[in-house]
Amino acid sequence: MIINKHIMRTTNEKQVLQQIVNAGPISRSQISRNLSLNKVTVSDIYSQLLHEGLIREVGHGVSTRNGGRKPVMALLNVGYGYVVSINILRQRFSMITSRLDGRSENYASVSTRDVDLTTVLDMIDEKIAATVAENDNRLLGIAFGLDGTIYENQILGASLKGFKNFDLAKYFSDKFQVPVVLENLANESAIFERDFAGEGLYKNLISVTIRDQVSAGIITEGHLYRGHNGEAGNIGTCPLADRYQEKNVQTVNQYVAEGTVLQRIMAYQKLDRVDVNRIRRDYLGHRPELLAILDEFSYYLAKVLGNLSNTFAPDAIIVNAPILELLPEMMDSVRKYVDDMAILRKAPLLLTKNAKEASLKGGASAIIHKALGLDDLQLTFSNQRSAVLEGVES
Repeated sequence: MIINKHIMRTTNEKQVLQQIVNAGPISRSQISRNLSLNKVTVSDIYSQLLHEGLIREVGHGVSTRNGGRKPVMALLNVGYGYVVSINILRQRFSMITSRLDGRSENYASVSTRDVDLTTVLDMIDEKIAATVAENDNRLLGIAFGLDGTIYENQILGASLKGFKNFDLAKYFSDKFQVPVVLENLANESAIFERDFAGEGLYKNLISVTIRDQVSAGIITEGHLYRGHNGEAGNIGTCPLADRYQEKNVQTVNQYVAEGTVLQRIMAYQKLDRVDVNRIRRDYLGHRPELLAILDEFSYYLAKVLGNLSNTFAPDAIIVNAPILELLPEMMDSVRKYVDDMAILRKAPLLLTKNAKEASLKGGASAIIHKALGLDDLQLTFSNQRSAVLEGVES
């Protein structure tokens, strides 16, 4: 078999950069040992990355037991640029900027109630343009997340009017001259759990996102599973038998989606808006009307999670739902209903660590992968790593 030298070189470059992102501060010799590459190859690639400004040297590590020169340590240069991640929901869009190490900042949420698609796009355009104008570093890419079916960066189906078959990626790529990645919210949340929260702990996981729709992001052996035309995880449209009358079949969305549950809560509270403080107060006060609504939600959500657990056998299922972030105690009821189910596989059921920004940060990871040319390699983002350094540059 003849191996193309260009392909081999590209693979080596990606792996060296991956090592610096995931394990930095790290020395060239350690990269060479980790990848089983000769030191000349690693040094050549290292020098190229340093010249491009993609990595930076941050002092010296500890010398070996045999003495000798202390190795120069390198980190990803997070000042090289930044990315923007945006989630578009039914009545608002949210946005963060992120450095290349995944650290996010400047969270913003903008209402789009009673606004048409053209105006929404203009609002997003203005927000990105303002961010670019305020930032000294360069924009490297944009990620968009929304409820729907997305395949090969195209929107094949969406809950939002006007977005189906609209080339959102090209629209903003042309405007800002950077790569744009589209993904659905559940897949973004799954990427977050893989790259941020789990730090590589779970190779097989499912992230269930409950927003305008109920969707599942599926990670298998560390990779996102999209299925035929990106249709994997569209569980909101699946039929679900009524708790009391099995012949009465509704969809998962009609039982579990955020809007459905909140509408029922607002109806009994006789309010025309969501009052999270009132919900929390009624829950702690054991208000029977609220407890009945939440019990229904817990029961049907348990049916969904139990079926996913039994079908996919993941290492864990992580739930991303604002109502559960507000009332995390409800997960005990959900787990109890799952325990009562006659199924073989009962995966651990967890709440996401960051419901508000999980999908945004997952989108940031997706576009960071794209910007660095590391689409097919695992990147792990975590807090600042401790390291023994001397003469560290600020």
